[in-house]
Amino acid sequence: MKKTLIISTMWFGVVANTHAEETSIVDMADKNEIRTCRSQIKSVSDFIIKDKAHSTHASWNSKDSDNRLYATLTSKGYSDGDSHVSVITAPTSSGKCDSTYVETFALPQSCMVTREETYKDWKYIGTMNGKTLLLESDGGAVNIYLSPQGESICLVSRREVVYQ
Repeated sequence: MKKTLIISTMWFGVVANTHAEETSIVDMADKNEIRTCRSQIKSVSDFIIKDKAHSTHASWNSKDSDNRLYATLTSKGYSDGDSHVSVITAPTSSGKCDSTYVETFALPQSCMVTREETYKDWKYIGTMNGKTLLLESDGGAVNIYLSPQGESICLVSRREVVYQ
């Protein structure tokens, strides 16, 4: 059997941001010369991070950062704990950029209570893996996933895909 060594050309970085003009997601993209998708990265990160204190860990291709996928995981601060926000953006063959974000956090209540109190206006789509509730926004652009973690904790993930 022939063994092949794969060498990674990704670079990782961590930046904290407590209330700067740009999110740390955009700051890291700028510092690593990611220009093609900058407006898409800024639009998505401004929408999801807003003015919350946060810190970002990012990955990009160090040899061709402007033409490859840019992936981040951000710890976003709330008064009762942090959420994790993943923002991923990549240029497409058409010269545009596609992005997705997922924000995940835990609530100290059952997913049924979370569904009824927080997401009662969202359309029920079904269940995943027999436990996770899948909900959809009115326009269908955003999904919510409610996954029980025992009986009194609900893991909530909000996901949207953004096409330029």
